Amino acid sequence: MTEENVAQNSIKPEELRKTSTMPKTQSQDKKQSPTATAHLLPADEMDEEQATQPAAYSMRPAFGESFPLPIVKSIMNSTMAEKLKDKVYDKDVAKTWTREIADEVNQQIAANCKVQRYKHVVQVMLGQELGAGATYLSRCCWDCDCDTSVTEVFSNTSLFCVCTVYGTYQY
Repeated sequence: MTEENVAQNSIKPEELRKTSTMPKTQSQDKKQSPTATAHLLPADEMDEEQATQPAAYSMRPAFGESFPLPIVKSIMNSTMAEKLKDKVYDKDVAKTWTREIADEVNQQIAANCKVQRYKHVVQVMLGQELGAGATYLSRCCWDCDCDTSVTEVFSNTSLFCVCTVYGTYQY
């Protein structure tokens, strides 16, 4: 190549800047335009998005959000007293009474707004009162700081009923 060809084919840097027709990439566009992200989400949508997301994920119940033992105890006592107060033990009907008590306690606990992050299990045992002793035992593997249980006993001259509710915190 001669010097004339090189001189004819070369472009000065100033001309290169003026005649550059290369398309801008998306990242270059964002860097040059500070308002590019403002068009993605309007302010109203950003506020709604922030309002629906929880501030943080809680691994433990906050103070005052523990399983409401006094409320659960009163639900259990009132349900057992209402269903069994003047009943005489009958082995054929005992299964129905047991299911009714468990369902009633379960529904009332689930309707309570203070047990939102808790799962609960209701266990009811009904037996004939014959004067003999009975032992009722349960074991669980759970978090002692968050999970709990409560047991209430109802008895009259003919029968006894033991109701236990286990409350476990949902992580």
